[in-house]
Amino acid sequence: MLSMPSLILTKTPDGSAAGDKHPLDKDPTLIGRSPEKCKVVLPANAVSREHARIIHTNGQFYIEDLGSRNSTFLNNKKVEGRWNTPLKHGDNIKICDFLFSFRDENYKGSGGLDDLLGPKTSQPEEEPEEDPNSHTTVEATFQRIPVQQFLDSQPSEKLRAVLDISTALSKTLDIEALMPQIADELFKVFKQADRCFIIELGENDKLIPKVVKSRRPSASEQFSRTIVRKCLSTLESYLSEDASSDASMGLAQSIADFKIRSVMCVALSSQDGRGLGVIQLDSQDRTKKFTKDDLKLLICVAAQASIALENARLHATVLKQQKLEEENKAATTVQKGFLPQAFPLLPGYEFFSFYLAARTVGGDYYDFITLPNGKQAVLLGDVSGKGVPAALLMARLSGEARVSMLTQAGVARAITHLNEQLMQANLHDRYVTLSAAIIDPKTHEVELVNAGHLSPFIYRSATNKFVKVFEKDSGDFPIGWVPGHEYSAHKVRLEPGDSLIVYTDGIEDAQPNTGQRFLEEGVVRTVEHAIRVGQSMSARDLGTVVVEAVKRHVGTHPQFDDIALVCYGRLPQETDDSHIPTGHGEITLER
Repeated sequence: MLSMPSLILTKTPDGSAAGDKHPLDKDPTLIGRSPEKCKVVLPANAVSREHARIIHTNGQFYIEDLGSRNSTFLNNKKVEGRWNTPLKHGDNIKICDFLFSFRDENYKGSGGLDDLLGPKTSQPEEEPEEDPNSHTTVEATFQRIPVQQFLDSQPSEKLRAVLDISTALSKTLDIEALMPQIADELFKVFKQADRCFIIELGENDKLIPKVVKSRRPSASEQFSRTIVRKCLSTLESYLSEDASSDASMGLAQSIADFKIRSVMCVALSSQDGRGLGVIQLDSQDRTKKFTKDDLKLLICVAAQASIALENARLHATVLKQQKLEEENKAATTVQKGFLPQAFPLLPGYEFFSFYLAARTVGGDYYDFITLPNGKQAVLLGDVSGKGVPAALLMARLSGEARVSMLTQAGVARAITHLNEQLMQANLHDRYVTLSAAIIDPKTHEVELVNAGHLSPFIYRSATNKFVKVFEKDSGDFPIGWVPGHEYSAHKVRLEPGDSLIVYTDGIEDAQPNTGQRFLEEGVVRTVEHAIRVGQSMSARDLGTVVVEAVKRHVGTHPQFDDIALVCYGRLPQETDDSHIPTGHGEITLER
């Protein structure tokens, strides 16, 4: 009578239930977190209440994902709905941190490397008896199971070797130095081994030999990539008595070339079931064969080495992240140095500014430049793009803009000169939108150039109105867009209590989880509401009202774009000039 297949639980988050066997029958086997509904209960919050099920159809078993939150994987491939092909002996099913192996006790292997490479879709009902003179047998294949299960029956010298390796692994995170020591210890334990390979799985699934050790100087240092990749794909450990005699699956030539006889290959894997590499031992002497106990011991060593290798990788990642954070902090400090450190001291005027980068560094820019004739320049711009490339262009813009404003007569000529300078710098399809203004404190006129930027708004104290400075597009191009373009200026007079506000598109693009952008309407609505309730509308008040409204709108959602905002305006006539605000020009928005 044929036995029904079963699921073997080979890996759990804590290892407590590894090895549990769950027989399958013709009724669907439900797998999930719910003890009331599921036959196989996985007690973890990441597992859905009804995560997946095994279905019996026409003598075959199929895996089906039930729309789980964290998905089901068959041999590292995501299962969507019901998998098209039936389960085969040795298939791995991964659900969160739980790993199962599908076992069919009726499966009969070929007795050679056919087993090493996995069962075929169709197997003969009866296999011929093994030739007693043949040296080609796969002695065992093992999934990862608790180490203690292997240690109970091992001789003391082998236990001592495992202990020595485990102790050495626990004392260092320098795997490069430790791996050769592991190979030396393995050679001490496995006297029949002629070669030892410790192979790491690198980027793009590249096989990287970290240790190649041989007892014989003339031995080949090449390994069978097919055996290694099969071991990594299934995360099973393999033992073959005489691999060189097997001509199946096209492996005979390479194995003969490398003179491989008896071989053990054990996967190194992470806690979540990712292959990290393999340890392979082989013998080139027909009389020196590895046993099942040898394989079990090598699995113990591989389990400890896997933990050490994963810890070392995590450590390297942490160090890399720390270095990156330090570099980002330094970059942030440097970039802040390009921004004004204090508000201008311009009699009768008040200033406010706000800056926040979407990343560690950003491409938004603003500056206050005091001109020799007592006038004050105010610039705010937005470099296309984000992150480091935009920040580098922002740094270039800061220097070129200051030179242009100090050497050219009038804001229009200054921005025309700035455009030519940046065009010569070859911006590689990058550009800058810029709002530039020069304030004349004697006439209280503001001369404005709008180079492709959002129009500034002006608050008129006398009428309590908040309107755009440019009702239509000014017609000027962004900086770095059109060579030889001559920019034109527009004049605005500020009366006592009037203020101008200009900002980058990060204000209008700010959005919460719902995706609803703040938009220009949000700015207008916010200011008009403040006017209706009688709130003061000085330059500082105007800027603060808009910033706080954006903060409430976004909530805890990550920032989408860099934000810069500048407000400036005349104080009311009754305000004494001694009340001109001074200090640092940056506000940090808390997240």
